[in-house]
Amino acid sequence: AGTGFSLQEHPARVTHKHLGDWSTAVSGYAMRGGRHFVEFAITKVDQGIVQLGVIRPLSLTDDIDLEAEWGGRVNPVFVSSSHKPAEAEKLRSQRTAKWGDSNIHCCSYFSLDGRCRRTDWDIKSLDNWHGREGLDGSGIIGLLLDL
Repeated sequence: AGTGFSLQEHPARVTHKHLGDWSTAVSGYAMRGGRHFVEFAITKVDQGIVQLGVIRPLSLTDDIDLEAEWGGRVNPVFVSSSHKPAEAEKLRSQRTAKWGDSNIHCCSYFSLDGRCRRTDWDIKSLDNWHGREGLDGSGIIGLLLDL
């Protein structure tokens, strides 16, 4: 959802080229159990801030109104029992046996200061992790999600 996206030849690749806007990119690749690594190639011309992340395979709009509940901006890493509790419950209700006993459902990297946000849709946290650094300019960021 958003502006600046272009059609892709590969279903696991999304390209966004637009500054000064908020957009959510969703690839056509469905992650299953196991470890999944994704790389984001960031090319910044401006002082833009990039927040990128990975999320378990689920629906962000099943029984959730994009405009009324998300305000047109889907950002599941900020959802918790204290912030957007109705959405948090709807996301948690999609839990399947494949999730196992893992309690991290999505995480994101914030380029301004290199912090990682994660949530179980009950409590969200902002982590200062070892080796943390922001991205000032262009570079490649990798994220690993172990399902």
